[in-house]
Amino acid sequence: MTRDIVETAWQSLRAHRLRTGLSVLGIVIGIASFSIMYSVGEAARQKTIQALKELGGDILRVSTKADKDRPNREEISLNLKDLATIQATCPNVLDVSPEFTNNAEFFRAGKFQSFNVIGVLPIYFSMNKIQVARGHLISDHDLQYYLPVCLLGEELAVELFPEKEALGQMVPINGYLLKVVGIMKKTERLAAEDINRAALIPITLAQRLFPTKKIRTIYARGKDTNISTAELSQFFYRRFGEEQRFEIQSQKLILETQQKSIKIFEYVLWTIGSISLLVGGIGIMNIMLVSVTERVREIGIRRAVGATKWDIKIQFMFESILLCLLGGLGGATLGFLASRLISRSFQFSPVFSGKLLLLAISIATVLGIVCGTYPAVRAANQDPTIVLRYE
Repeated sequence: MTRDIVETAWQSLRAHRLRTGLSVLGIVIGIASFSIMYSVGEAARQKTIQALKELGGDILRVSTKADKDRPNREEISLNLKDLATIQATCPNVLDVSPEFTNNAEFFRAGKFQSFNVIGVLPIYFSMNKIQVARGHLISDHDLQYYLPVCLLGEELAVELFPEKEALGQMVPINGYLLKVVGIMKKTERLAAEDINRAALIPITLAQRLFPTKKIRTIYARGKDTNISTAELSQFFYRRFGEEQRFEIQSQKLILETQQKSIKIFEYVLWTIGSISLLVGGIGIMNIMLVSVTERVREIGIRRAVGATKWDIKIQFMFESILLCLLGGLGGATLGFLASRLISRSFQFSPVFSGKLLLLAISIATVLGIVCGTYPAVRAANQDPTIVLRYE
């Protein structure tokens, strides 16, 4: 019985291919929106969680900010002595690492391209969970003797030396040649600077290479994030008199901000998907009502040879569910292809799983039942003595 019903429903849909295709289009768009929402949202969530694990939730990022009320006011900054003072006067702050950032250029493909040069201390690597794929990290010896060495991010190493091994090569930075002693493993960061496309050098050397010696960003690791933030605020107030000219952000706060952005994006896609599904569901209900009107004589014959109202209901319900399942599978396929296209632009791996496919099929089935109920009831309630005379 079930096989006959499915075959009959499939034959009915095949008999009107164009109408069937237009009917499922709304379902395809709706399910595709849900699929994109799920894959993009899950990929972004996993990426931020991985970044937090790599950097650590106990890391505070402290940076200077401009005074909007007095734009001509001299910008304040830190120095290496301030870092030692922070560790001495802030008991909850375990480690402090500066980030001294400047820009350098290299010539490629007929034009100059820039990259970040970051002056750091050796503690910077352990705090930021930075490891080398080849070579070694910057040491205290490099720092003490101002040795012209650098580490390259994976992406920058490929850009600077596309046809040969970057390790051991010389990189020109601000008129000086620095030897590449290490290539960093690719990593995720929640901070502003992308170290995958940066050169890291000893901070003492960086302050010699570039005219400014101001440190505008530091990282601090504390026992307790809230207490460490309060201690740093007190230090800046004692040191400069106005702690509000420094912005202190925890990695947890950055993660929460990114997750809020992801949620907003998900809500937009949910809204688009819901509207598309609503429109698609109305379209399917309309098509099913038209189908009932066209097939009243068929309904009368089936009733006359012994079919019950329940049999008629099931037949039309199966047609509606089959329509929605076709739309669900098509939408999941379209969502997968669209997310792959988006991933190439935003450099992330879309997350597709059996869970997503099951969700798409479940939504399509429920929608088929909801949208097919009224047409099926209307078909079952046809009076066979009347519809057999229908022309």
